[in-house]
Amino acid sequence: MNNVDVNFIEYSTDTASFELSPERKPVLYVNPGQEISMEIMNAFSQETDNEEELNNVINKGKHHPFTGPVYINGALPGMTVAIKIKNIHLAKHAYTCISRSSGVLKGQFTERNYKKIEIKNNRIDFEGIDLQVRPSLGGIGLADPFRTRNGATCKYGGNLDIRWLVEGTTIYLPVAVEGGLLYAGDLHALQGNGEPSGIALEASGTLQINVNIFENNIPTPILQVEQGLVIIGFGETFEEAVKMGVDISTKIIAQANHMNKADAYMLLGCTSDIVIGHLTGRIKSVGVLIPFEVLRIEDVLIKK
Repeated sequence: MNNVDVNFIEYSTDTASFELSPERKPVLYVNPGQEISMEIMNAFSQETDNEEELNNVINKGKHHPFTGPVYINGALPGMTVAIKIKNIHLAKHAYTCISRSSGVLKGQFTERNYKKIEIKNNRIDFEGIDLQVRPSLGGIGLADPFRTRNGATCKYGGNLDIRWLVEGTTIYLPVAVEGGLLYAGDLHALQGNGEPSGIALEASGTLQINVNIFENNIPTPILQVEQGLVIIGFGETFEEAVKMGVDISTKIIAQANHMNKADAYMLLGCTSDIVIGHLTGRIKSVGVLIPFEVLRIEDVLIKK
């Protein structure tokens, strides 16, 4: 890629990845503080017009394409990269269907019930029901030494599917390799907590972000949203994901507030909310929301 539009990445076969690979050649180099615009393809990997086309795409086994990677100058292993979502611009159409491989009611439906829905004036018509779109980002991550596939969640990000990945949210991710190697994808026009049907209203579009780096490291992805900080937990079961999120949250609260773990655990029980992320895939994700009165990002990332 040339240096004419150093802050823009066009989606193509050269910039599409299906895993958080530490070995892919960067498609863009940026400095901390710079903004990046990334073209994002929908989770199905291409635009479709009917269920037959969708089935053909799904049968190829290439899902959740992420755009990247972006090399962030100065990012080193043991640091943290902060990514602020500045804008999400959706394409004209979005898509949804019933997943055959996941979903709470897996096995109850024989057809995908494919829908291609026009987005007009930030609204959609779903079988006569008028709905406001809520653009969000499903997946974002830094390179993982274990090459986690984009459809899963790991320490370095991936398929988080937390509804709070909207404009204004900042995502903090731990760095494993030099430059971080940032990937992003899986835009949603609408997404319910947990995606109980296995699929949200999937869309292509453009993601605009800003990146920065911090010297301190974190043990798991953390989101800064309007209501507080969200600590991400994940695991092969929902219970494992919740336990991880609560355990890390308790330790962070204890350290930040100079209290013992028992008090931090009780404080978490009085103040937190647990939100379902990716519920029906092989790896589940949750978010533990902690209000700013209890924990601020400065308590986690700024050395004192």
